[in-house]
Amino acid sequence: MTVREQVLQALEQARGARLSGGRLAAQLGVSRAAVHKAIGVLRSEGLAIDGVPGEGYRLSADDDSLTAAGIAQLLDTACIGQTIEVAPSLTSTNTVMKERYTDRPHGFVLLAEEQTGGRGRLGRSFASPAGTGIYLTILLRPTLPLSHIQFVTIAAAVAVAEAIEQTAGFAPQIKWVNDVLMDGRKLCGILTEASIEGESGAVSAVMVGIGINLRPNPAWPDDVRAVAGALSQYGATPRRAALTAAVLGCFERSYALIEQGREAALLDRYRSRLCCIGQRVAVIAPTGTYPADCIGLDAAGHLLVRTDDGATRALATGEISIRL
Repeated sequence: MTVREQVLQALEQARGARLSGGRLAAQLGVSRAAVHKAIGVLRSEGLAIDGVPGEGYRLSADDDSLTAAGIAQLLDTACIGQTIEVAPSLTSTNTVMKERYTDRPHGFVLLAEEQTGGRGRLGRSFASPAGTGIYLTILLRPTLPLSHIQFVTIAAAVAVAEAIEQTAGFAPQIKWVNDVLMDGRKLCGILTEASIEGESGAVSAVMVGIGINLRPNPAWPDDVRAVAGALSQYGATPRRAALTAAVLGCFERSYALIEQGREAALLDRYRSRLCCIGQRVAVIAPTGTYPADCIGLDAAGHLLVRTDDGATRALATGEISIRL
């Protein structure tokens, strides 16, 4: 760990309180000049660190910087997020993960302050300007059959909903498959993509992309503004580092259920937040849209619907709308 990272770690641990340069130097086993230089670098990176002669340095309690060291101080995981990289701007964290970081270990996380070409499901764009949300991709090396990859998306949706409840103070719901909602407005986009080995057909890597709206996004077009929501509209607006750490921690615990063969336990947590069960929905399928009653989930996480002719269908792909 560099001196800069050590200084940030100490300031994070004492967030809101002052630490003298001499105390930091003694604690880290470096010179006061090295501490002063590290403080300068951190300030240049946008961290709100003030200094008072004779009293020391302080990282502001409301500082919303997004750094690997800052996230690490709040992280409670064994693997997910133990290696993190934060970029100021990327086209898309999923795209760049596939282009540059496929050699990274299981659990590596790539974040961007902004995305210039954010992507959602079914080829949709995801507007991602700086300061309005968190945008990240988790790299996984699963030992799972391809038929179980849908559980990874379910684990991500559960993790985001739980992390929002922990940090923002309200309990969002989930609309099948992975839309995290509050009052019917979408708070989060999740895009899961897998890399398949050509010869064996085995899954070599899975990229779980997550974008969460912290504040209303000025780049939302009118049609998106009508259905999108942000955490600040419903509860507290958590610091980005705190929300990121919570998402990664919740995801590690949800993903562990899949690794342990406890998909039923994961589905119980997922089912408890689903807003569509018992509702009249419109099923949006490649062959067309049709009305149905949503009646539950099966053991594979497929949505069970009953059509108007009395037939029951298990949906493995597609989308639903609760606005008929």
